[in-house]
Amino acid sequence: MIPFLLMLSVLPSALILLYIYKRDKYEQEPLPLLLKAFGLGTLSVLCIVVAITLLNLIMNTEPNTGNHFLDSFVTAFFSAAIPEECFKFLFLYLLIWKNRNFRERFDGIIYAVFVSLGFATLENIMYVMQYGAGVALVRALTAVPAHALFGVAMGYYFSYAKFLPEYQTKYLTRSICVPIVLHGVYDFLCFAEEKFWESHPGLSVLLLLMFIGFVVFLWIQGFRKIRKMSADFYFTGIPANEVQEYINTNGRTETEATDTGTTAPVFPYLRNWYEITPALLEREQDEIYAKYPSADIDVEDSIIKVELSVTANYSWQICLTYARNYRKQKEALRTYILQPDLNELVGIAAEIPYIKADLQGNYYLDVVADNKVSGVNALDNALQWISLFEKWVNEEIELNQFVIN
Repeated sequence: MIPFLLMLSVLPSALILLYIYKRDKYEQEPLPLLLKAFGLGTLSVLCIVVAITLLNLIMNTEPNTGNHFLDSFVTAFFSAAIPEECFKFLFLYLLIWKNRNFRERFDGIIYAVFVSLGFATLENIMYVMQYGAGVALVRALTAVPAHALFGVAMGYYFSYAKFLPEYQTKYLTRSICVPIVLHGVYDFLCFAEEKFWESHPGLSVLLLLMFIGFVVFLWIQGFRKIRKMSADFYFTGIPANEVQEYINTNGRTETEATDTGTTAPVFPYLRNWYEITPALLEREQDEIYAKYPSADIDVEDSIIKVELSVTANYSWQICLTYARNYRKQKEALRTYILQPDLNELVGIAAEIPYIKADLQGNYYLDVVADNKVSGVNALDNALQWISLFEKWVNEEIELNQFVIN
């Protein structure tokens, strides 16, 4: 029976840790360091017991005043959320803040979850051994995932603090405070629901519904943070596919001999806009080079491409393409983001404005102003889009403020 209960205790944590580990798509973390994070999480249980014992010398962390709301609040925060999340944060900081393996944003979430589930696993074993398999099932769906989601929040802001040093204090504060609040609210609703069950069953049911709603909120927020941090935007990025929508794909009209003696199709020759209106091309080039001297203008597959590297908070590489039939039409200018991959950025939040898809399914920025169609305007607005996107990612603006002027 004991081996079975141990398996039930450990299985939820194992499945969650495997999922988080697999989400690290680029450079998976060394297993010894992950095991160390997990071990420090289990060690934190002992530290927390000592801390709560000392804290009880100053105040009663599990009061019984008769005021169920007050009692639940004090117990939730001072006997659980504050000491538990503080020690998790402490061990996370000591383990990886200056560790050379902490070099990707998703790493913060990975290590924080491993520390959190080290604590949760040992706690779960103690509960299951005392109360049996029924408790194991309930905690597998509630407490264990909740600790993982607290860890996601901690690691999310921890990574921001690491990779945005100018905002380090702000995000380190969030890294400790947000998990404490989430954990405290979770426990408060759970404790209060149980205390009111006998005296006020109606209120107890309401608190239970609020608890369920809060758990759903935790899951939604947690997965959003995981998707953000595991997307290409935070790493090297994957170059977008070649822009091929305007490559000549008209039907075959004739064949020509090849070096091997066989025949190959020849497509009709289509004159491009810059051949018909060379003065327009010269004007476009002059305007671009005047404002963006580092831009690289080239012709590839008969398509004019303007590549520009930009460094803001992150490194970006954008590629402006002119359609074959460009005559100062807005729809003939498209700005693709090569690095990071715009297709991955769309995965972060499909509602981000100014994004459309071409015939191949590759996403591009549709940012050219209706009243000022030019390559320079496309690049200007693409850079403004990048600035707005970075502010949105850093939670400095809301999505409804994502407006190009």
